[in-house]
Amino acid sequence: MNEMNQETKTTKLSNVLLIGSMPKTIDAIRASLEAENYVVEHIASVSEFKTTVQKDSFDLIVTATDSSKFTSSDLFEMVMLLTPETPVVGYTEKPDPTQIIEFVRLGGVDFFCIPEDLQAIAGRAQTVIESAVEVADLKESADANARLYNSVTEELQRVSDENDSLCNDLANTHCETDKKMKQVAIGAEFQTLVNQELEVESMLRTALGYMLTRIGATNAAVYLREGEIDWGIGAYINYDRQAEQFQSLIDTLGPIVCPTVSCETGTKRYKDGEVFATTVDADPIDFSGSEVVTVSCFHEERCMAVLVLFRGDTRPFGEEAMDTIETIREIFGTQLGTILKIHRRAETTWPSEFIDDDDWSQGKAA
Repeated sequence: MNEMNQETKTTKLSNVLLIGSMPKTIDAIRASLEAENYVVEHIASVSEFKTTVQKDSFDLIVTATDSSKFTSSDLFEMVMLLTPETPVVGYTEKPDPTQIIEFVRLGGVDFFCIPEDLQAIAGRAQTVIESAVEVADLKESADANARLYNSVTEELQRVSDENDSLCNDLANTHCETDKKMKQVAIGAEFQTLVNQELEVESMLRTALGYMLTRIGATNAAVYLREGEIDWGIGAYINYDRQAEQFQSLIDTLGPIVCPTVSCETGTKRYKDGEVFATTVDADPIDFSGSEVVTVSCFHEERCMAVLVLFRGDTRPFGEEAMDTIETIREIFGTQLGTILKIHRRAETTWPSEFIDDDDWSQGKAA
């Protein structure tokens, strides 16, 4: 039974294309192959090759190497173009070493001398076919491995890219978290300091001193609201200007900068001081070569103070300094509003208490 299965398998796989124009030799080779259950189709020259291989598939090509109708080079050109995986063996009745070498060089895998090798054709043809099948399997396996390798490589690259992206996101998140935690610590520290101050003057002194330790030395002017529309200087720091020039500058700056900045709800940074001067209608010469930051400090939707900070643009206000100013701004405005509210309550309460004390004293004296 096994032999029958093997024979059926061999017959099914062994389709041979026989090429040649010598009838006696062709008949002999064909008979030898068919006796071993090969299916043989014959063409006389390569002029029929294209039509034949497009119509049927072949496991082996057996071709004459000394035909007057075509050369081995012509045949292999057609084979490489139309059926490159099919092995080719040659035969001749007049062996020529140069001809055999040329045939092998072009791609031939075996060669028969007729009639000497006639009895061996079928067995050696089977060996060639089996070798071709093994080579095809190896090639297919190699191609599959190559595709798998490319797929794995692409996946590894994708995972690596995702990992890099996650690492960058994690690093950025860590940096952002550190920055936020630092600002939280600054806010808590500043809040603790100013909460201890219940006088505007001492609170301003404490706030400006703390700000200098965090953002570095800078010129600064703090303007406080006086009534509904007027603003006055609450405190200032002269870092690098001549005293008389600085005093004149902050005196004239308040009335023109406060109405604008008090309507803004955030912090503004001007890297070019002359742009700031043009915006608020100040003298550009006073701020040439400087960087300026304006800050509005609110309490319950009311601007309580305006800060103007400026220094040479060779020592700019960096991102961390701006974050610190923003953190301090909110706490500063709230504490200032709280202090002023306490003072207003005192002003409306204490006079009546003084009158009661006087009346009590007079009554007691009487």
